[in-house]
Amino acid sequence: MQWDNQLLGTPSPVLLYCLPDRAGPGAPPLPALHAAAELMRAPARRYNAHFFRHLIVALRPLAVRLEERLILKLYAWAWPSEEEGAPEQPDEAEFEARRVLDELTSLNATRCYFALIKVIPSQIRLSMCTANKLESDLATLKRRLGLTLIRFEDAAVELEPFVRAHPFETPACLARQLLKHFKEELKWQAAKILGSVDFLGNPLGFVADVSEGVSGFLFEGNVTALLKNVTHGISNSAAKVSETLGDGLERVVTDEAHEETRRRIRSAATGSHIAAGFRGLGLGILGGMTSLVKHSYEGATQEGVPGFLAGVGKGLVGTVTKPVIGVLDLAAETASALRDTSRRSDKWVPARVRPPRCCCGPGGLLPRFCAAQAAGAALLHALNGNDYSEQFLAYRLIRDTPHDIRALLSATYLRIFTCKNQTPHVVMETHLSNLVSCAAVAADGAHFVELRVRGGGAAEALRRPRVQCDSAELAAWVAKHAAYARQLYRERVHTLLPHSDL
Repeated sequence: MQWDNQLLGTPSPVLLYCLPDRAGPGAPPLPALHAAAELMRAPARRYNAHFFRHLIVALRPLAVRLEERLILKLYAWAWPSEEEGAPEQPDEAEFEARRVLDELTSLNATRCYFALIKVIPSQIRLSMCTANKLESDLATLKRRLGLTLIRFEDAAVELEPFVRAHPFETPACLARQLLKHFKEELKWQAAKILGSVDFLGNPLGFVADVSEGVSGFLFEGNVTALLKNVTHGISNSAAKVSETLGDGLERVVTDEAHEETRRRIRSAATGSHIAAGFRGLGLGILGGMTSLVKHSYEGATQEGVPGFLAGVGKGLVGTVTKPVIGVLDLAAETASALRDTSRRSDKWVPARVRPPRCCCGPGGLLPRFCAAQAAGAALLHALNGNDYSEQFLAYRLIRDTPHDIRALLSATYLRIFTCKNQTPHVVMETHLSNLVSCAAVAADGAHFVELRVRGGGAAEALRRPRVQCDSAELAAWVAKHAAYARQLYRERVHTLLPHSDL
């Protein structure tokens, strides 16, 4: 069982997954979810009730990796804001009155009798990933909710089973009891969650790694496991503390451009932590050298003399703190590289089973999932530097190996590129505003797509580049979708959007 996080650019691509079995190589694998219920003899029609001998639900050990952006998006989807016509939330007295009314009216509701109910959760490895920067609507929602989340990883949460004998309640009442039980159990795990936060360096995780390594050394004589566990614990704590200190100093600097560049370097650090660390160090040194001039000039141009003085103060702070942030980034990425090389197999997070789907199809409708189009959307974000505002339209391979030529259409560009060296490389890129027409032509037994592209010179000369395709059907596909993308672009340019000031 695995639940994927379908958000783009997320640091936690998997929301929930099963932890590896530790029962041994010969033991049968445990099911992710085991549920068993036995119904008693069917009751007479005059009884508005159902009778069960037992209901047992057991979960395999799970890892749950929550993310702040996903939580806020789900909340915004489930409970729209008051501006969208949602009813106001009732106060505590009204809520209590409704609860009592539900209890009174539930006398005629269907009830369920169980000789025994057991809900048995196994160990849950709980993690929370916070966002350094949120979109404006999500930031507004977070302020409205007064939500404060802390970043932690692999908190080993042990919840006591929910056990009830001979209950005779409505399903809603049983659900409330179940929810209340696990809420109370989760509160008792606050110490374990606090011991796993990043700004403390995940001390419980460090203790767990060291204890597991020492146990393996004492009982099995495994020196390699001891070294790997100790190395993983130390490097993991060092990476988390360094990253938290760097993020804290970044908030002191309040330089959005520097923060955005740092975020891009860190998001592209997967598999190349050392290179990302040196890029972060270079960014910090360069930012410190130019901070005084940059902030002074920006303050003077925006607010005059008061802005100049404020910019001087901000620049002096940046001159000192930005190189320190660069050093912390280098330390954090170096420790992360060491942590990844010493990570055990049961610590690896699985990859997505299904890539993020394309949520906007022709006419703005939600299309059916297509793995090829999802792969095309991922290639689009790899080509445009992870600019998720560029809307994906269509993608297809138009020349097979060894040429490997592909066509990619977005709401802004037509791109012809290749992936010969496992990395997408653009062969031709045309903005849709410069695309005059696109037609499928045949010449000398080959099939081409001929583009009429407006040049950038004063004479506005038209260029006619041709792209060869493997078949007439592929050439016609590119021509049709290019014309469709061009029409969508022109309609969007000439659409008058509503404005709050009008």
